[in-house]
Amino acid sequence: MFNLHEQLLSLQEGEPKIHTTFTFDGVDSTIAKRTLNELTDKLVVNGENINNEATFDKLMCFARDVAAMDPKLVARGLDMLVTGFENQIKQVASTLSTPGYDPTRHAEALDRYAFLFQWAVERGESTASQSRTAQAKPRKRRGNASGTSSSGASTVAEVVPGWKGKLLDLYVHVQQLMQLPLGRVWNSVPERDTFIGVFMRLAHKAMENPAYAKDGDFQTALFSTLCVWLQNYNGLYSLVTMITQNLQHYEHLCEAMAQLVQLAYDEYGGTQLADEVLRDIAAKSFSSVHDKSGPKNTARFLVRLSQLAPKALLRQMGLLIRHLDSEAHIMRSAMSDVIGHLMLYLAAQEEQTEITKNQIGEYFDIIEQRFQDAHYLVRAKVLQVCQFVCSGPAKFPKRRPKLVGLIVGRLEDKATNVRKHAIRALSVMLETHPFSLDGAELRVERLEASLEKITDELAEMTAQTAKQSAKVSVAEASESADEDDEDKDSDDEEKDDDATATGEDAQENGPDFDNAGLSPETAAKAMHLQFQQRYYRDALYFVYQLQEAQPILLQLLGSTNKGEVIEAMDYFVSAVRFRVDGAQEGIRRMSHLVWTPSTSATDGSTEETRGVRAKLLDSYMQLYLTPSDRLSVSENTSLITRNLISLTFGATLAELTSLEELIRTLMSEDKIGALVVDKLRSVYAYTKQQLPQAQRRGAIIILGMLAQASRAIVTDDIDMYLRIGLGAYGHEDLVLAKYTCMILQCLGSSRAKRPGQAPGQEEEIKRLPMTNPIFDGLQRILEEPRRDPEWFPAAEQALNAIYALGEKPDALAARIVRNQAKLVQGLLPKKHDDDAMDVDTNETLPVSSLVDPWDLTRLLFVVGHIAIKEIVLLESVEAELKRRKSDEQPQRKKRASQGAKKKGRKPNAMQVDSDSDDGDDELNQIAGTTEDEIGDIVSAIRERELLFGSKSVLALFAPLLVHVCHNLGKFGDKLLAVHATAALAKFMCISSSFCETNLPLLLALLQRAKSPAIRSNVAIALGDITVCFNNLIGENVHYLYGPLHDTDPRVKKTTLMVLTHLILNGMVKVKGQLGEMAKCLEDKDPRVADMARLFFSELSTKDNAVYNNLPDIISSLSMGTNAVNEESFARIMKFLFDFIKEKDRQTDNVVEKLCQRFRNTTDERQSRDIAFCMALLPFKSERSVRRLLDGLPCYQDKLADSRVYKHFVDIAHKARTQGAQKQETKTVLDEYELKLKEARAKATGEDDGDELLGVDKDDAQIQSQVSQYSDDEEMA
Repeated sequence: MFNLHEQLLSLQEGEPKIHTTFTFDGVDSTIAKRTLNELTDKLVVNGENINNEATFDKLMCFARDVAAMDPKLVARGLDMLVTGFENQIKQVASTLSTPGYDPTRHAEALDRYAFLFQWAVERGESTASQSRTAQAKPRKRRGNASGTSSSGASTVAEVVPGWKGKLLDLYVHVQQLMQLPLGRVWNSVPERDTFIGVFMRLAHKAMENPAYAKDGDFQTALFSTLCVWLQNYNGLYSLVTMITQNLQHYEHLCEAMAQLVQLAYDEYGGTQLADEVLRDIAAKSFSSVHDKSGPKNTARFLVRLSQLAPKALLRQMGLLIRHLDSEAHIMRSAMSDVIGHLMLYLAAQEEQTEITKNQIGEYFDIIEQRFQDAHYLVRAKVLQVCQFVCSGPAKFPKRRPKLVGLIVGRLEDKATNVRKHAIRALSVMLETHPFSLDGAELRVERLEASLEKITDELAEMTAQTAKQSAKVSVAEASESADEDDEDKDSDDEEKDDDATATGEDAQENGPDFDNAGLSPETAAKAMHLQFQQRYYRDALYFVYQLQEAQPILLQLLGSTNKGEVIEAMDYFVSAVRFRVDGAQEGIRRMSHLVWTPSTSATDGSTEETRGVRAKLLDSYMQLYLTPSDRLSVSENTSLITRNLISLTFGATLAELTSLEELIRTLMSEDKIGALVVDKLRSVYAYTKQQLPQAQRRGAIIILGMLAQASRAIVTDDIDMYLRIGLGAYGHEDLVLAKYTCMILQCLGSSRAKRPGQAPGQEEEIKRLPMTNPIFDGLQRILEEPRRDPEWFPAAEQALNAIYALGEKPDALAARIVRNQAKLVQGLLPKKHDDDAMDVDTNETLPVSSLVDPWDLTRLLFVVGHIAIKEIVLLESVEAELKRRKSDEQPQRKKRASQGAKKKGRKPNAMQVDSDSDDGDDELNQIAGTTEDEIGDIVSAIRERELLFGSKSVLALFAPLLVHVCHNLGKFGDKLLAVHATAALAKFMCISSSFCETNLPLLLALLQRAKSPAIRSNVAIALGDITVCFNNLIGENVHYLYGPLHDTDPRVKKTTLMVLTHLILNGMVKVKGQLGEMAKCLEDKDPRVADMARLFFSELSTKDNAVYNNLPDIISSLSMGTNAVNEESFARIMKFLFDFIKEKDRQTDNVVEKLCQRFRNTTDERQSRDIAFCMALLPFKSERSVRRLLDGLPCYQDKLADSRVYKHFVDIAHKARTQGAQKQETKTVLDEYELKLKEARAKATGEDDGDELLGVDKDDAQIQSQVSQYSDDEEMA
């Protein structure tokens, strides 16, 4: 008689006894196949044949040798067992349904099948489990046997064909069997449970394999079997134990266990299973330090269960809620997620009882509390919960205002991840807002107007109601003849007071409207108006909250974190769609992101991998270039054209520059069609009716941007630009003329070098003859007599166009200058040469006291800009000559080689064929034979001819310009002073001798000029002069830093920009002046402070520049009359020391240098500052602490100052917590602390130096402000 329990025990102890010597291990495959075929024939005919001892012995041999057999034979053997088991189940079912038959006769056969499955499957899965365990272990070294010992024994599911499918069939059959009344098959419950337990253990074993857990059909069959066990055979506590163990040890089963609980709960009445599992989880305590997998797996289980069976979780939330205070942050995150899904479930219930509403309210309270969680991941999860809760069908209008306020507060969170999710949550709140009236637009003006209208209607209705009530009261009082006069007066007063109070309450509270005495229609209308009033009040409050957040979001557009920037962009796109006031500023600010380097990822898998630049282009496409399906082609073209033109309205120069690059990129990618270009041209050239200036200007601006990518936009219709922009419309609107001049410059070449364009790839300039009508139009713009400040930028672009397009621009410039000079008392003689900027005279130019300042300003502006353009022209000529020389060199060598061969000589690279053409000889005579000679000739022309040549027009006006700048006070015209100073600076960039002569004048203007514009121009000029003639500024470099102390923030910002450019590009060597730059970190103007932070961040990447200049920076900030206060010093040093903390060698050297500085100072303030700087260093190595100890004699006398001593004690504490991992470091630290206390006692004259003196109030204040500064830096 077969006893399953005993056989299982023997299987655990070793191999059960088999009454045969047959083995499948090593046997010939033919014999093995024949044996399996014989066994299959027996079991297929009748499942009861397994009771035959010989047959059963061979089946046990198969189970024993599974791991050693051929995989195909294993598949056949397993199929044989499953088929025999299926036949046996059919026989059992038939017996149970037929009266008079004893079903217990099938028990032994079922037990034998169970035993074989236990042995075979466990043997195979054990091999697979060992393989997975070996693969999971990290390999200690290459070629380690422990990492590869199971490489030949892969998982059974992979090696044996159809293994997983057969197990699936097995559990389908087991489920069918367990639905039968098995109590009639076995005589006792233990025997039945032993049989069922075999398959439950196999189920547990199978779930350990991730390959099975990912198979939906297998998982469904397995879970259905477990649920039938739970339902029919009291498997509750065993199943609870199985689930909890799986959650503890197997990460891949977290969500699968949630599906099991959900299946049991919904389809098998497994309420008790869910309750027991959740109670078990609620009773546990999780620690994020000692237990890594437990909290994570349990958290995933709870979240998944809340999605699948929220009703089951609701029953135990009273117990589970304790995990909101769990030490493991992942459990707090999971509970927040669970609460969010429960809120969605409760809100979706058809019957919203008071209990349900209270539950939702309590859950909202919990979510609002979690916004203040200490861990950033929990705060981020709470924001995600807000996103999906508010994206659901229920809008929760009463809870939204507080949620939005909390979300806005998290925009300034220290953690980047939290800020990113806060932006996304705010975008979700905006996109799902409940204020759908008026087209869902959120314009404040419209909402306020609607609210005011409704409030007025309510007030009027309230007044009418009060009058009717008063009339009724008066009528009733007059009918009472028995009442005396006093009672009447008192009644009238009370009624008047009541009517007044009613009107005031209606205006203030809105919904508290007294409908008594009103007709049903009037009462219904009043109720409707009350709801509308509440609606618009809530809508306005929501918009005000968004407007409060938008300044922060504008700052986050400049974040270094790509995710934050992309989320902020998404918000502003949504805000513009809903017409939120102020959102357009965000779209304008976004345009600057076009300069962000694009990433190489092009798969578009996520927004962050695609890059900020790609997201920006998509955003602009979505807002301005996407056609509407409801409009025709022509209507869509007009819509896109209006959108593009609107981008130019009110745009600054920086915004237009970024917009130009953005539009150029879109045009180069064919995102802007030809129909839009034609429509822009038609707007620009429209003459039938009066067109607003802004629209025509916007059209030419956009056309100019498009022309940067497609020159055909200009070349296809040049006459239109001459007729409109340089014609009558241009003379009426000089801004229009300016942008027309800019687009005409595209005829020659791009106005600026494109990002990523390699040197030498510039487009070839195509020059036009000076007889071209374009130059006539440009000259008319330059000679426009109207007194308009817009003439100056228009004239600048006109001159740029002349020099960009003309073959002989200097000739036309000379004529223009003479015509301008005629207006200034005829400064030039009548004789002139139209072909060059020369005059045959050496006369001086007296300045009349009757000169019109406007005409003189125009003249000086023109000659000043011509001076700059002449430099550019000479540089382009030099580049062209060098290019021709470079192109000609190979040809000349080839001709020389051919000539030498003809004459029988050996070719020489230095010889030139005498048959070279005349053009080459002429070029050699003019420009020399080498590139150096060309450069020398051009430099000589620039140095001696442009300003000192006897026939140079610029030489003629140089004395006049100097005279005007010397006598700016006598002229008394601010505009003249600004442009004269700028012109002088441009002249000084031409010649070093002229610059050297007039440099004192320029420096005097920098120091004495009252106009901030003049001081800014001079600061820029000094930067240009530094680039042109570096040796001249070398002795006066301190003047470059002087404007950093200017009282005007514009001058300070301009100077900082100039110095940033010069220093970062290596044009100025820093010699102790970085301290002046560091002071800008504490500037009141945030733009200056931000620029200074950016400068030092970039400087830190330049060959240890911050480290090398740190001593000078400390001296500049701590000593002298311009020293900063201690609070500012602390914040500046905290920022700068972050750039050297990561380099141990630099830290060691800084320690040594700072210790030496103590010897040279007697000032207490400087001693405190040096000690503070030393406390900022990390002291991670023994070498740093050793240098600190060696330097103790340098600062031991300074330890009498309690704040200095406090800094050194902090250093010792920091070193012990960060770097004292080695015994050597601990030894040095112990020695240092002992000597530090002794030095302290000696410096203060006390016997006991062990007690640390307290930090005074000033030091505490400094530490507080430094901490706040650190928090601000982390947020930024």
